[in-house]
Amino acid sequence: SVIVYRRAMQRSVRFFSEGLAMAGVLRAPDDLAPGERRPAVICVQGFSLVKEVWLPQNAERLNRAGYVTLNFDYRHFGESEGEPRCRLRPLEQARDVRNALTFLQTAPEVDPQRVGLFGMSLGASVALQAAATDARVRATAAIAGPTDLLRVWSALPNFERFAEKVAAAKRAFVCDGAVTYVSVLRLLASDPETCALLARDHAKHPTWRQEITFESLADLWELRPDRLAHQISPNALLLVSPGDDTLGPRSEMESAFSHAREPKRFVALDGVRHHEIYGDGAGFEPIMKHTE
Repeated sequence: SVIVYRRAMQRSVRFFSEGLAMAGVLRAPDDLAPGERRPAVICVQGFSLVKEVWLPQNAERLNRAGYVTLNFDYRHFGESEGEPRCRLRPLEQARDVRNALTFLQTAPEVDPQRVGLFGMSLGASVALQAAATDARVRATAAIAGPTDLLRVWSALPNFERFAEKVAAAKRAFVCDGAVTYVSVLRLLASDPETCALLARDHAKHPTWRQEITFESLADLWELRPDRLAHQISPNALLLVSPGDDTLGPRSEMESAFSHAREPKRFVALDGVRHHEIYGDGAGFEPIMKHTE
């Protein structure tokens, strides 16, 4: 008999997360046979990113390795619903990931018992949070993520004064509905190379706003997935840390690793910096080889 293979498939999809419409892109391997179901991976992006930025390259690499992939916009970002725009609340984003998993399990291309997460930067932290609260996650790869941003940021100069401004913005948002924004480039200024990458690629993606609501920083600091790592179901867990990462220091990934159950694996990419985990950077190939 002759087996007819489909060409590489990519389609826009929509699902709902707590009543808000989420926009995504589902990709399948080009050798997927009709009626066949494959393991799937949700690509979980980081700080302010939308589904078109950087991680599609990781998704396409995973497609070539045989996986179905889903990239999607969190609530408040990109083409997904949610007001005010660019409100970054990681605990809600983790729920969006879990709802994306529910949707992905219904896709005809997907084996519903074999769905995993691939998260980079803040997306790694969101992925760990989702995996710790949802036993359906069968494997998790977390790359270069801070596992307690309050711990990381409180070590920066003048943090107490900055935290007071964030608290004031939260009060204004709660009491008056006032929304103010802060530039992502300002927040990540301690890593000028990553900021240069952000600035370079910004114009390529019209739905990508490089800002977040100022008050949502208070919610950002509540994300501490290392404290929940012991709850991750005992399936495959990969933690990768660039050796010279200032945004997500190696100690952050090590903290999550120390709390997680077996089977687990920790990989340190010596000499690699945060901006090099994306695209053609020095970290891309080793990250994908370890992930596949």
